[in-house]
Amino acid sequence: MSTPYWPRPTDGYPGLLPERADVLVIGGGITGTSLMHHLRARGMDGVLVERAHIAAGASGRNAGFLLAGVADSYAEAVLSYGRARAREIWGMTLLNHAAMIEAVAGQPVGHRRLGSAILASGEEEAESLAESAQLLSEDGFQATWDGQTLVNPLDGEVDPAAVVGALARQTPRGAIREGVNVTAIEAHANEVLVHSDGAECRAGCVILATNAYTPQLLPQVEIQPRRAQMLASAPNPGRLCDHPTYSHFGYRYWRQLPTGEVLIGGWRDTAYEAEVGYDQRPTDAIQAHLDAQLKRMGAEAKVTHRWAGTMGFTESGLPLVGPVDGLPNVYLCAGFNGHGMGFAFISAKTLIDSL
Repeated sequence: MSTPYWPRPTDGYPGLLPERADVLVIGGGITGTSLMHHLRARGMDGVLVERAHIAAGASGRNAGFLLAGVADSYAEAVLSYGRARAREIWGMTLLNHAAMIEAVAGQPVGHRRLGSAILASGEEEAESLAESAQLLSEDGFQATWDGQTLVNPLDGEVDPAAVVGALARQTPRGAIREGVNVTAIEAHANEVLVHSDGAECRAGCVILATNAYTPQLLPQVEIQPRRAQMLASAPNPGRLCDHPTYSHFGYRYWRQLPTGEVLIGGWRDTAYEAEVGYDQRPTDAIQAHLDAQLKRMGAEAKVTHRWAGTMGFTESGLPLVGPVDGLPNVYLCAGFNGHGMGFAFISAKTLIDSL
């Protein structure tokens, strides 16, 4: 049982590596399909290649939270980045939410915007959340704190694989090509030579939307792969959770769908070093913690899905968006620290606008 809860997008995009491309996007998740959306909006030609199928990676293996801000609390973000930068990041992710949902308007992506809850796991987290609520209010953002839970009322949730599928359906025919395994990139002054199992593409520029897998092509890029595990239950008869919920400084999270299924993920803080790398098989130790949380929530339905995905983390806690040092015409839009749904669409626009 290692299949994600979210169904794979129904449309298929088989194809081969093109011989030439003005812009070649590598990676068919939320970032890659967002890049294609913004290329099209700018009237630019691009081709996206994906070694498996769209939403095969973390974009189809996450909890579907659509949250404002970074993984840390707002108070911690202010300490890390400064007040002005933290405010800017928060506003940017709120814009990401609105713009991404507008881009897939009319398509069934499971979007709801009922807010999110961050549950304090102890005194330290409670102090941070109380300070966050105060800072958010002072900076013009909505948040409430009741002594145990911080509620961000503008947060939401989606079916993440469906969002990727919805963006992909908007691309011109032949612009997305699945089953293309890029093995190497050679950057030259006027073009980038891309290799894929004996085939070659000469591209005007290349954008890596490969998140955790970026170091497999460019080892010099400092993005660390970390596994996130999840489970899903069959529908439960009662409401067990009103909002997508975070706790333990973002390491533990859960939500209940309108149809009653409960999704639970995280607990990698209990085996931090073991949850590093590209192995996407769930482990008994982490899954036992997820089972225990399902029981604590009072769920009666059985577990139907167990799975894992690989996230990409940066040292700064922020995405890497822009040119790759030393590689002309090669760009990066990756490293979303477990918050790709909250950052990728607007990060992709920022990059395309800079080309």
